[in-house]
Amino acid sequence: MRVASALAADHRIERVGLIGRQPPSAWGDRTVAITSALGWDVAVGVTETGVPQVSVGAGGDVEWAGPTGLARALGFRLGTDAVLAGTVEGEPIASEPRFGFPPPLGWLGGAAIDGIHHCPTRGTVAAVMAVADGNRALVVLDDRLFLDAALLAAGVLLAADGHQGPVWTAAERYLDLIGDLGLVLADRVL
Repeated sequence: MRVASALAADHRIERVGLIGRQPPSAWGDRTVAITSALGWDVAVGVTETGVPQVSVGAGGDVEWAGPTGLARALGFRLGTDAVLAGTVEGEPIASEPRFGFPPPLGWLGGAAIDGIHHCPTRGTVAAVMAVADGNRALVVLDDRLFLDAALLAAGVLLAADGHQGPVWTAAERYLDLIGDLGLVLADRVL
């Protein structure tokens, strides 16, 4: 529902269909309940033939439209030596390396999985960052649910533009779109 809400508010989107759900009346007539994604330009969370798919992970026409894709897009902007990290839900761990996320998160440790350090934290705030040369970081921090929704919605907008593949292969466009959707990209000196 959060992805649909973000897309319904975007002036570039003509209509948003929700499969099996009635959209809130406050969303207006641009959102409708539907039974199938067939005939729509882009789909999220369904696998109907002939409709471009957007996914948070691998698989789909536009892939990795989530925290992993954002981390890699931030890394693309900073350069090949960037260290990537993001928060995940869980009990914080005391491990090295530790990453200095903006408040309220602070310093968190995390294990590297596929080149991205996953740093467990409690609460509703999530962040993704890329660090270059140990002293410059690009960081996106927001409510976990809003962050996830905006990242997926940006993937839908990429698909509507005709992009195919991982979001980081269109890194600059993806980063512009997440900004358009309300996420703030901070450039920090550590």
